[in-house]
Amino acid sequence: MKKIFTFLAFVVATWSLNAQFVDFNLEIWKGIFAAADIDNDGDLDVIVSGDAPGNNEVGAILINDGTGNFTPQTGDRVITAGRGGNIRFGDIDGDGDLDVIFAGWGLSNAVKAGIALNDGQGVFTLAPSATYPVLGIDKITSCGFADFDLNGLLDYYFFGNGKGNCVVYYQQTDGSFVAASEAIQATVRYTTDTTAIGDPVAYNFVEPEVSVIDFNKDGYPDMWINAADLNCVNEGVQTQRFSYLFANDGFGKLTQFSGAVVPFKKANGDSQWGDFNGDGFPDMLLHGDGYLNSGENNDMMYRVFKNNSGNAIEMGWEQKIGRQGSMQNGSIVVDWDNDGKLDVFGGGWSGTAQVTELYTGNSPAEFTFTKSSLSFQGASEQGLLVADLNGDNKIDLLLNGFCAAPINKRAAGYILNQSATASVAPGAPTSLNAVVDQGEEVMVTFTWNAPASETGKYGTTYNLSLKNTTTGKYLYNPMAAADGKRKVGGQMGNVFTNRSYELYNLPSGDYEWTVQAINGAYRGGAFAETKTFTIAGGSSTNEMADRSLNIFSQDNKLIVKASDNTTAGQIQVYAISGNLVAAGVLSAKSEFNLSPGVYIVKVLRDGYRNVVSRVIVQ
Repeated sequence: MKKIFTFLAFVVATWSLNAQFVDFNLEIWKGIFAAADIDNDGDLDVIVSGDAPGNNEVGAILINDGTGNFTPQTGDRVITAGRGGNIRFGDIDGDGDLDVIFAGWGLSNAVKAGIALNDGQGVFTLAPSATYPVLGIDKITSCGFADFDLNGLLDYYFFGNGKGNCVVYYQQTDGSFVAASEAIQATVRYTTDTTAIGDPVAYNFVEPEVSVIDFNKDGYPDMWINAADLNCVNEGVQTQRFSYLFANDGFGKLTQFSGAVVPFKKANGDSQWGDFNGDGFPDMLLHGDGYLNSGENNDMMYRVFKNNSGNAIEMGWEQKIGRQGSMQNGSIVVDWDNDGKLDVFGGGWSGTAQVTELYTGNSPAEFTFTKSSLSFQGASEQGLLVADLNGDNKIDLLLNGFCAAPINKRAAGYILNQSATASVAPGAPTSLNAVVDQGEEVMVTFTWNAPASETGKYGTTYNLSLKNTTTGKYLYNPMAAADGKRKVGGQMGNVFTNRSYELYNLPSGDYEWTVQAINGAYRGGAFAETKTFTIAGGSSTNEMADRSLNIFSQDNKLIVKASDNTTAGQIQVYAISGNLVAAGVLSAKSEFNLSPGVYIVKVLRDGYRNVVSRVIVQ
């Protein structure tokens, strides 16, 4: 039977000047928002799903009339993420419409995870798992889209509880997907942040929270993971929180990176990113519970960490705000007041009340913030998102959770931004250039310059649009209209802070591409003039990608492990200068004694594409 969501009049609760909470009349906490123009009418609609009383999923797809008035969509609702998960947009089938990947804690009345395909009018159909595989467990807490292996085809991931449940699904040229359950699993374990022990073992995560970011600005999407890790226990009691970066080698292999180490690990929270100091490297806002029984000073602390040129990370700012008591989307990085500097939203249970607080950036170079005098609806077990809901070019705040007075219940709704000035759209990037190299592998290098409008601004990211005009399919859907207006809310550009990007093994055909800048308020600027290029003959290889290799360093050794070494192969190790320093035959475990330094490892096997990986030997 179809579920009908009858629209109820919004309830507006006023508790402070210029801060009104517009209630969606849904009793939700530990929930997830997503905002996008799902029906292609020029305004942002809202999808919400969360935990209702009785541990049941409740939610809605809310259609915007363009001025911030919402009507629940009728009919079957297949996007039912539930508690503490993700709802994210991407064009997985390349048809130009915004599809959805979703996952959450498996409540009994909900579809636990899946991919929902958009018909172009905002009506979603649950994709068949035979075409788009889904991780088959109850507790999946993270999911998302990214092109991890940089072949122009959108991949996706589902991460959930237990060993073997952190899976990346790599899209193939025929549109099928290959699951890699060891995408981040087999890696070095540490007794401390710097001392490696034993062989790599599979992680045993509880509620992994994932953000995708290019931390070191090399053009490869990395992952930051917060979780509890059951591999680290004391007398059977879970004690270890896990907060680490997994660096991408450019071929989709994600390896724990010991250079980006935070002094306070977190779980049941989240990580948000933005270039706070304008150096081009994304910095991180981190919060959540610390070690078990670590006390409120750790559980309630929000911290901004400075990214040191992609090599290390250090404390920039900390503030005791509140304990979220949930996970995912409990904080926000955004230029709320449109002054060109990034601000921070945080909240949760302060020890005496539910709070939502805004801290405005005042000295980007020093990472200092000032608590705003504005008062916002307090909430704990919260989920937050920013999106311009009424089209006034001021980013608004969506909020769900257990709300303080005057509401005193689980609720979901939004707060309109009453800042004095609106966001100004960035100018168009300049000097676009695409270089096509059809050597052993096809490589296309895209470059552009920043628009002059972003000088002195913070949080700028870039959004690549790439379409194969021969097939009519998008490889990188910009999720923006032709005039640059964003079709998604609160989301940075798909190539992060980069102004150059490389893609490999694109198929033959004619292509058109362009790029736009996105400012710290997530407003998109005009696209640059569209450019074209042609790939004649496509990739020189039809061989498969090799997902069975794990390449890492340990005790001054370079180690190459192959879970499938039935096919003979050769290993070549090069210094960063390009000189060959070691070579050997691939086996189940191959070891090379090397001096500390950076090395390029190349593995060649019949029937597989060459694997190239950068490894730091310490």
